[in-house]
Amino acid sequence: EESVESCRLYTNIDWKTSHVDDDDGILEPFPDMKISIVKEIVSTGGTVKVTDIPHNGGKHLTPRQFHNVLMGKTESGEQDTKPKEVVVIDVRNTFEYDIGHFVNPVNGQPATNPNMTAFSSFDSTFCERHADQIRDKKVLMYCTGGIRCEKASCMLKKRGVKDVAQLQGGIHRYLDEFGDSGFFRGKNFVFDQRVALDPSSSVVSKTTNIVGQCIECSAPFDEISGSRVCTVCRDLVLVCPICQEKFLEYHCRRHSEWKHCYFTFLNRFRENELEVQKQNLIDIREALNPPTNKNMRRTLMRQITKVSNRILKLQLGEETVNPNDPRRCRTCMEQDCNGLCWGFWKQSYSNHGCSVTNGGKRKLNENGESDKGAMK
Repeated sequence: EESVESCRLYTNIDWKTSHVDDDDGILEPFPDMKISIVKEIVSTGGTVKVTDIPHNGGKHLTPRQFHNVLMGKTESGEQDTKPKEVVVIDVRNTFEYDIGHFVNPVNGQPATNPNMTAFSSFDSTFCERHADQIRDKKVLMYCTGGIRCEKASCMLKKRGVKDVAQLQGGIHRYLDEFGDSGFFRGKNFVFDQRVALDPSSSVVSKTTNIVGQCIECSAPFDEISGSRVCTVCRDLVLVCPICQEKFLEYHCRRHSEWKHCYFTFLNRFRENELEVQKQNLIDIREALNPPTNKNMRRTLMRQITKVSNRILKLQLGEETVNPNDPRRCRTCMEQDCNGLCWGFWKQSYSNHGCSVTNGGKRKLNENGESDKGAMK
């Protein structure tokens, strides 16, 4: 750490540290340092430029100041004589929010979840729709380490919301100071093989502080795995062990209404079942308003075509039904996958300072099967 900070290139950086026990069975989360030159650290689709941040960004609050304001006090901890209604916004993805988030101690309400699967949609999915409702309120926003808030605060302020503040250093810094005595409940999701950190000591979570729920039965559950993703969008979902045995494919909340007709693996379905799926898909697509649901309509059309092709091949005798078709991973399409093919769970090792990943995205045929010879 000292050798890194001694380099002029790395001065004035807010380095964050956490601990991983050897008995956790986790590979070293960060074996190497990688520096990349990119147009945007956090993609906004060009909505927010770097030059916008100094002028339109939110006010930075230290963990202590953020904590005080949450309690209805001033930033310095004094009684607020002119209190405004506080709105707490979590600007992370839904699967991060699901296993841990702040709770407002004044009214007991959890932080607002914008229901994002990608940060670039924050302006269109939340700011555009809710800016007028919170224009005269005090907004507190937070993310994992503070980076996403830099742009999220700009988006909101550009919509006319003036009193916007953000948690400096994010959840990570807040837990460093307050641990489980603060107002964060659940676990802090991190984008590496540690997966989630416990508020009590910011170590890999092993406690029963569970706020997450199984997406199928609503039982308390917060263990995220790369082997459990939505079959439509491949977003991470929470599925308890009991429901894992019941379902071969999973659907996130956004696509829960498709769970009876949208499946990646079609080999186990008979022709009459596929015909029902096809008609249900058509009905769902026709009910969607074209201008505002273009992507969903396109996704449904692709699935309708896929099901139609499968039906035709069954009628021609080119393929057969396999009712015992085994469970396969939605990401790598292989059987008995333990989830190490998804994102940061991909097995990697250090090669002279370079991070090497043995994962990859396989090209799929129309039945969702992998072409083992094709990688991209």
